[in-house]
Amino acid sequence: MSRLPFTFDKKLCGRIATRTRQLVTAVLLVAVTACSSQKPQPSQPPAQSAQPQSAAALQRWEATGKLGVRSPKENGSANLTWQQASGNYRIHLSGPLGAGATVISGSPAGVSLQSGSEPAVFASSPAQLTEQIMGWPLPVSEMFYWVRGLPAPGAIAGEQKNSQGLLQSLQQAGWQLSFGGYQNVGPYQLPTRIKAATNQAAGPVSVTVVIKDWQPK
Repeated sequence: MSRLPFTFDKKLCGRIATRTRQLVTAVLLVAVTACSSQKPQPSQPPAQSAQPQSAAALQRWEATGKLGVRSPKENGSANLTWQQASGNYRIHLSGPLGAGATVISGSPAGVSLQSGSEPAVFASSPAQLTEQIMGWPLPVSEMFYWVRGLPAPGAIAGEQKNSQGLLQSLQQAGWQLSFGGYQNVGPYQLPTRIKAATNQAAGPVSVTVVIKDWQPK
């Protein structure tokens, strides 16, 4: 039997070898990429829950609720709307205690009180003004702090906090205060009920503030 002639083509063999190397390289690249994609990713630290922010940062708000008073000259309650913008405030009382409508407006320059259609009366101290006009003192200057669960600047005769560091009782400026439950308002924890009592020459006075809704500004 005669054999067919066989011709060795060097160019063809070279092309086959080059193609083979390209295929091997591609397979290796795919394998390396697959392995690298399967490497464990570094664990991320768990997200931390937001911590309550100090109520001292709250300088602007609108709060609505009730204000009750017991004194030798007054025994009743009124609807309360307290608007605060840093050092300026407007406290609106309506209902039996407010005799229709009473507005206490204050700024660093002083305070005014207008009851119904009567002309506004001005003074330097809201407590002095409310006692003069309404017969009982409302310590608005201190309440600016107390209503947020904070001691006012000045001497403190007694202070108690709970395990969370929230104010529970306080003696300051001649008043004995107790703080009811707190509520979360955005990043703040604010009291929902504050009772302040003091002894005056004309007899004991008790003021209770109940905040039903906080609107930080």
